[in-house]
Amino acid sequence: MCDVFLHFANLSITASYLILAVLVLRLILRKVPKSLLLWLWALVGIRLALPVSLESSLSLIPKSDPIPADIALSPAPAIDSGVPVIDSTVNPIIGERFAPAAAASVNPMQIVLTAASALWLAGLAAMLLYTVFSYFRLARQVRASLRLEGNLYLCDAIATPFILGIWNPKIYLPSGLDPEHQTYVLRHERAHLRNHDNLWKPLGFLLLSVYWFNPLVWIGYALFCRDLEMACDERAVTGLDIEEKKAYSSALLACAAPRRAMAACPVAFGESSVKSRIRNVLRFKKASLWAAAAVLVITAAAAVFFLTNPREEDAAGTQSASAESAASEETGFTPLDGFYTYTNGALHLEFTKVSGVKTQTTQDAAGQEYTQTILLTEPGAVMTIVNPDLSDGRETWQLCEATGALGSIPVTDTLASANLVLSHNEYYLEDVRSDSRRVLLLKRRAEDPAAYVPATAADASAYDLASGELLYSYQRLETVAPGHLNKLALALVVLENHDPEELVDTTALPAYLNNREVYQTAFPFSEPRLSLERMEQMTVEDLLTLMLIRGCDDAAYALARFDAGSEEAMVSKMNQYAESLCQDTFYTDLYGHAEGQYTTGADTMRLVSRMLQNDCLSRIWSTRSYTCRFPDNGEEYTVYTANYILDNATIPEFYDVRVTGGFAFFRGTASCICTARQDGKDVLCVILGAERKFQENGWQLESYGNFEEMCQLLNAVLG
Repeated sequence: MCDVFLHFANLSITASYLILAVLVLRLILRKVPKSLLLWLWALVGIRLALPVSLESSLSLIPKSDPIPADIALSPAPAIDSGVPVIDSTVNPIIGERFAPAAAASVNPMQIVLTAASALWLAGLAAMLLYTVFSYFRLARQVRASLRLEGNLYLCDAIATPFILGIWNPKIYLPSGLDPEHQTYVLRHERAHLRNHDNLWKPLGFLLLSVYWFNPLVWIGYALFCRDLEMACDERAVTGLDIEEKKAYSSALLACAAPRRAMAACPVAFGESSVKSRIRNVLRFKKASLWAAAAVLVITAAAAVFFLTNPREEDAAGTQSASAESAASEETGFTPLDGFYTYTNGALHLEFTKVSGVKTQTTQDAAGQEYTQTILLTEPGAVMTIVNPDLSDGRETWQLCEATGALGSIPVTDTLASANLVLSHNEYYLEDVRSDSRRVLLLKRRAEDPAAYVPATAADASAYDLASGELLYSYQRLETVAPGHLNKLALALVVLENHDPEELVDTTALPAYLNNREVYQTAFPFSEPRLSLERMEQMTVEDLLTLMLIRGCDDAAYALARFDAGSEEAMVSKMNQYAESLCQDTFYTDLYGHAEGQYTTGADTMRLVSRMLQNDCLSRIWSTRSYTCRFPDNGEEYTVYTANYILDNATIPEFYDVRVTGGFAFFRGTASCICTARQDGKDVLCVILGAERKFQENGWQLESYGNFEEMCQLLNAVLG
């Protein structure tokens, strides 16, 4: 629902430019017939109603999406209105109040957007309910009416004439209406019907209901209703002489309706600024052909300038004409996967989604020239700061936006391992401590030296743990079913709220997690079968160990009930955590069984990196076996890790002495995640969605998918 609200919020902002333009044009064209001004209001309705707009290089709309779609998940939330004054005023406020804390599981902007979406829906519902209530109240009021002819009715319960109905409209006249005024009233109401105003006004109110939060839309609707009535007056008095116009004005005055709240119905004869309407009727003259042509040209120009969105390539190339800028040129090479890096000592920066790079000669405040290297980024580009060590003060860099809207973000040790989400714009990095100002030399990521291609895995990747550098990446599918990997998020959620030594009741488990049946399949080499119900109580760390080294569903259930109260509530908390940390991950159950779940290798890396920062989870990460003692008779039971490359107790063919920790899970397809060390180099490797094949007896190995491919990946990365 937040996405829907953001869509309408962006449409509202872009339509506001058109509404302001129409207000200005309405003042300039105040002497032209109001029927011509309705063309301008039609443009506003189209802009508000259409979900998409054409693109034009002549568009005067600064940005088609001022509020980024990913603002709720951004570590540095900001708008990009295209107007530097607005951005420089609003963004510091947003950044100060709604930037997420380093350890927060939910971005504050997510809470704000969720609340705003709920408030928007409540306002929309209130507007629509008010309209329905008003319509039926009026329909009940005119129920006892006398039909005079056709669709004309006489009613004792009303004080002013009006039209009621959309598909089958009826004209209602008050029984006390002066017969001398009736002729003019009918001319007006029938002019409404000929122009289908009984449709246009409700449509306008429907748009007002959707965009009720925008005051400009309220102003536009009020003036539209006034112009609609004046245009109808003009059609009704066409062909009348001055005396008849005076009589028409007298009827207007006599039938003036009391001031009422804005509504979609009815279309009433005497509503909407009677004094202005009488003045307009008395001075009305039919528009000349030249006047109509001029308004038509103005309307067409307004459509081109404000009904279209700026072209994406124009927006990407837009740059303020800074007085410091002397010349710029393209560097002449194509980005590799949009990935750029800069390394200087311990300072390591990575940029993704870079669409191009160019250089620009610039002068500093002293008039000395230096060269900027500017990155042209796509929407959602990310700058990752990996392990900066700037404690000695030798380097102080800042991220600057070429348009000046971003200001500067110092690259310091306080932003260690930070991700800064950038909007669609131009950025450069600048050394602000150097006597001769300069920028970082950004290099494209080198081609991956390993030619390894996984045989069956849908996603394979490797990362340098020290720097976060991507060492290898293969992605056969955009997203992969997480299977038991969703338990990584569950573990992180639990340890946000509970101490590892807290005790958890394990005596109540649902029937579909019957321990004996589950563990008879999960632990075919172990006797006796472990039963959590028999354990009665276990610590949080014990349950996390069982859940992570063997993927135990009953341990996941016990932890979910302990932390969140139910499976559904825990899944919701897992998704909230994933939204704050991941980019393409979603869960539908605790266990990885249900359909509709997905993740990626990059998101798995993010979850594992966060896990390794937690003392309890880092211990479990390297656990090879777990032994517990039953409280009833003191009997011990040992569970071995399912990650057979970490421990040789089950299938020694895959054991690798370089592996320092990790988990392996099997649910349909197989996945394996591990850390390994060789020659002082630590790597994190991820294999997702590999195939599993067995002989008929089930345990005589033919191919164990994920372990074979993980060993190949380790050899490709470490040699």
